[in-house]
Amino acid sequence: MTCTDIVIVGAGAAGLAAAKELQRLEHDFLLLEASHRIGGRAYTEELIPGMPFDLGAHWIMAPSVNPLMPLAERQLMRLVEADRHYTAARYYEDDAWLAEGADREFGAYWDKQFDALARMRDGGLDTSVLDLIDNDNRWAPYFRMFYAQDFTRDVDQASVLDTLNYVRKESDLAVAGGLGDLLALYGEDVPVSLNSAVRRIDCSKSQIALDTTKGLIKAEKVILTVSTGVLSSRQIEFVPNLPDWKLEAIDGLPLGSCTRVALMFAEPVLHDLPSEFTVDTSGDGPIHFRNRPFGRNYVEIAVGGRTAAWMEKSGQKATVAFILEKLRRVAGRQAVLDPVQQIVSAWDGDNCIRGAYSCARPGAADQRPLLACPIGNRLFFAGEATSRNYYASVHGACSSGREAARAATD
Repeated sequence: MTCTDIVIVGAGAAGLAAAKELQRLEHDFLLLEASHRIGGRAYTEELIPGMPFDLGAHWIMAPSVNPLMPLAERQLMRLVEADRHYTAARYYEDDAWLAEGADREFGAYWDKQFDALARMRDGGLDTSVLDLIDNDNRWAPYFRMFYAQDFTRDVDQASVLDTLNYVRKESDLAVAGGLGDLLALYGEDVPVSLNSAVRRIDCSKSQIALDTTKGLIKAEKVILTVSTGVLSSRQIEFVPNLPDWKLEAIDGLPLGSCTRVALMFAEPVLHDLPSEFTVDTSGDGPIHFRNRPFGRNYVEIAVGGRTAAWMEKSGQKATVAFILEKLRRVAGRQAVLDPVQQIVSAWDGDNCIRGAYSCARPGAADQRPLLACPIGNRLFFAGEATSRNYYASVHGACSSGREAARAATD
């Protein structure tokens, strides 16, 4: 049996930030991670040696306050600013490219829809995004696609007020060297016990008892940074049970789905295509492509919502075939599109995560502060889902971890 003052459960961005804050405060703690690595939903793999690809988080958002930004600058990492607008791309429908300027037309529609959402803020009615957008407009399918890509749930499943609560005032920065690797570097000085899944947290006695795969641990306080996907799966047993208000908060902030794909080709067969393009063929919905990101010979696809969930359930082979069929339409049937390397993410099936990131159900925008609220000054909660204005982000998770650590030491 091990005894400590504070146990942090989960070594993603929130858990690492909580640990670093406790280190700064010179406070005793143990950091437990169920998987074989740190970083949580920020994870970098390589297509080939020297060509990293982020399977999860891949933007430095809010660089002026993001704790990873100073580290990236010290490491002289290459950072690329995001396009000025999601809609800045070429568009291909069925058998032809739309005229130049179509992106401006879509951009105007996109902004108009968010203006319509914003008008609901004063009324306070937390309906679904679907209820307020112009679904009869020819650009509606593209809006729904980009929304699901960004928020991981489809517009009928997502809260208007939660959407409006997110604060984005700065351009995002893509990390050429991999955000997952950058986060791992951020946490390299943090002691962590890997492969240490927590199965039971018993708060019924004076000390909290944690039953883990590495044995029994007793602590005065616990900081939980695991995802709402893990919490809702009940794979951690709580004694006594979590109160109803906490369970309601967990249920109101489910993780959506996001599938990220990289396809690398032996030859630069897509070099004549735009750097950003969206393809809508055969009425099966649009898919957006980033072509040769960072000047590298691969194409990147990110899909959210039900389409992403379908891809994961269908498997890597079916997902790649679906994407290649769309690419053949724009590259020409004569193009040889035979990937020599490929990566397809699968976050829904990861038992340590169980999804991408949180998106409030309609009517549940007010649940984030409740998810963050501690229980009896013994159980503290952190993670991107607890952040009202910076959810679905590494800096939001880090901020919540630091706040939980300070609260636990008061």
